[in-house]
Amino acid sequence: MKFQIPQKKESIVVITIILVFILYFTAIIYFSFKVETIVLFQKISKNNILLYILLFLFLIMFALVLYYVIQIVADRIKKREGSKFRLRLTLFFLIITSIPLIPLTLISNNWISKSINMWFVGGIEDSLVDAVEVTKELYNRLAEESTNEWKDLCGDCPYDSIKDIRFKRLDGVYLIDPEKSDLIDLFSSSGSIRSDVATFDISDLKLDTWKRVNIKGNEYLFIPVQNMVLVKKIPDFIKEYTISISTGLQNYRTLKIIREPIKGIVILFYIVVTMPFVLLAFYLGLIISRDVTIPIRELAIATQKVANDELDYKVEFVAKDELKLLIDSFNKMTEDLRLNKELLRYSERSAAWQDIARKIAHEIKNPLTPIKLSAERILKLYKGDDDYKEVLSKGIETIIKEVNNITYMVNEFSSFARFPSSRLERYDIIAIMEEIYNFLKHTYKNIQFSISHKEKNVYILVDRYQMRRAFLNIIYNSIDAVSEGGQIWIEGYTSRGKNNHYTISISDNGAGIDEEIKDKIFNPYFSKDGKGTGLGLAIVEKIVFDNKGRIWFESIPGRTTFFMEFLKA
Repeated sequence: MKFQIPQKKESIVVITIILVFILYFTAIIYFSFKVETIVLFQKISKNNILLYILLFLFLIMFALVLYYVIQIVADRIKKREGSKFRLRLTLFFLIITSIPLIPLTLISNNWISKSINMWFVGGIEDSLVDAVEVTKELYNRLAEESTNEWKDLCGDCPYDSIKDIRFKRLDGVYLIDPEKSDLIDLFSSSGSIRSDVATFDISDLKLDTWKRVNIKGNEYLFIPVQNMVLVKKIPDFIKEYTISISTGLQNYRTLKIIREPIKGIVILFYIVVTMPFVLLAFYLGLIISRDVTIPIRELAIATQKVANDELDYKVEFVAKDELKLLIDSFNKMTEDLRLNKELLRYSERSAAWQDIARKIAHEIKNPLTPIKLSAERILKLYKGDDDYKEVLSKGIETIIKEVNNITYMVNEFSSFARFPSSRLERYDIIAIMEEIYNFLKHTYKNIQFSISHKEKNVYILVDRYQMRRAFLNIIYNSIDAVSEGGQIWIEGYTSRGKNNHYTISISDNGAGIDEEIKDKIFNPYFSKDGKGTGLGLAIVEKIVFDNKGRIWFESIPGRTTFFMEFLKA
């Protein structure tokens, strides 16, 4: 069973999410330390884009978490292997994530409510109102002092004499021109005051009492006296204090009106800000639980397969770190079990067949020589020269021929029974392949041979003579299987997934091996067409096993391939 998650795509998704959260966290830090709370709430209340972005991030993380949770529940309902363990691990991660969240949320929301209530403790508004009244009283006194100075130094003096009076409190005296709604300069203490007042439009100003007027960032007190205006420049520190007190009172009253909505907004904002982080933690926990449980599930499935004697099964899940080591070790153990079982089965079968071969050779070979000698003697002793002698001659010739055939088969049995042990030495398998290829392409002109290998030299521990015989036995079978003009391919390559092993494959485009005889291919004395002794592939199997290798084949109509795999030296 092949199982592999597209880890590259998922890694890109996870890295993207983490980068987004880094930017998100940076923005939170920036707004927390660089932007005033009131200003932040004003921006949020006027522009909902930030809130929509937070909600969108929350919904994305919620959708990802929900997707994985649905997968886990579906696997549990289907009772898939490992689903129970994964569900328990997921619940464990959820509990671990929630343990700090619940008290933190309760305490934070409580503190937020209390902190907001502390903004509106009794007396603050009254103090701010009193401060505003104090500033009004200050301006009243400034206006009164300016009026008294005017009365003391001028009163009803002529207009042209006003410019010669040295005022200490007044900074300007201006005559109101009712027709032009303009101010005529009678006295100015400085050119800057004269230029400021000259730009002021008095048409919209009703001077029934003193007025604070802001001109070009400077604040002046305009005091009406008869048909004139007395001008007093307000010192900058008084102006700043006044603005600060007025702004503070205005903000306080605004907050007081929206106090309860602020609590809701702050709590909602807290939830929207923190929940994506909670969902991120849970999402990463789900990924970790999956990366842990799926390899375990695959190992559990593989264990059941191996227990059911399916030793060809491999765990092909791509894991990392210790899990990769565990999976690789399991696959190696399974491979070793399979090889050992094949070797044991081969050894048992080979020993049984070798014992049979020895008995057959012993029981059959002994009477063959007397039969052959007796037949030759009969023909030699017969003196007649008639038709019977001709019949007798042909019959005895047939007997001798068949005795020779039986003798050959017995010798093959004997050879199989006492097959010599392998003498392993470090040898270049590529050289053996090239030697056989060069021999075959000149010997069989009606068959097309091809060879391919990427490596120049590959050394393995083998008996070179036995390996040459094994290759030729398989190729001779392929030659018998293909018709004239057929093709045979010889290929060598490093085994897939096992860099320390080398595989040699021999393929042909013959009719293929019938399904019902595939299990008998390596049995001694089995022949598909009844020709020969049926020992060719049995000898090949013995050679491969004796040379510490493994052999198998794949066959479909039009393509049969025998594979031999050996450990590199």
